Amino acid sequence: MIKKLLLVGWLFAAFPAAAQLDLGVKFSPLINYNRVNSASDTLAISSNGAALRFSLGLIADYGFQENYFFSSGLLYVTKRVKVKSNNESTNREETYNLQYLQIPITLKLLTNEIALDKRIYVQLGGNLDLNIDEKAEDTSNILVEDFRLLDFSLLLGTGVEMKLGVSTSFFAGISYTRGLINTVATQTPLDGDLDINNDYFGIDLGIKF
Repeated sequence: MIKKLLLVGWLFAAFPAAAQLDLGVKFSPLINYNRVNSASDTLAISSNGAALRFSLGLIADYGFQENYFFSSGLLYVTKRVKVKSNNESTNREETYNLQYLQIPITLKLLTNEIALDKRIYVQLGGNLDLNIDEKAEDTSNILVEDFRLLDFSLLLGTGVEMKLGVSTSFFAGISYTRGLINTVATQTPLDGDLDINNDYFGIDLGIKF
């Protein structure tokens, strides 16, 4: 029994020494677009192009093996919903600006060095988004009255991480985020449901300390 307790104590003592926690900041220009699906028979509703948005915030990579990290953080993310609708008599465009606080829940895998102080990473997982603000550019005639408080999306990214010093590194990569939840909470009366999902491509730039 004593030997087992000593072994458990040794494992708990050894784990923090082997673990690695890297904190940093990240900035990502985003190309945001929407997937729109409507069951209405009287009104044709579709996405209306892409928009340039951004995300910015703190990140944390927790290493539990040499090349395996749990990656999270707290990011401020802007998104846009832009749709167009038409029927036999009317044509209109609508734009909604959304702001979120985002918590990534991802796994980051790094290769061994491909060149001096340079490694390739692959990141996959999900994002939990909390809606903190929403605004329609024209409130006189809108399809979406309210957006959901929470959104969840799938994340896939890759890039290169380069060491700048003993505890400092820079990374650059690309990522794709696909919205999994219909963001519409309340819509104006239609003869069918309206589904809008937010997707975006990002260029990820950051530094870790």
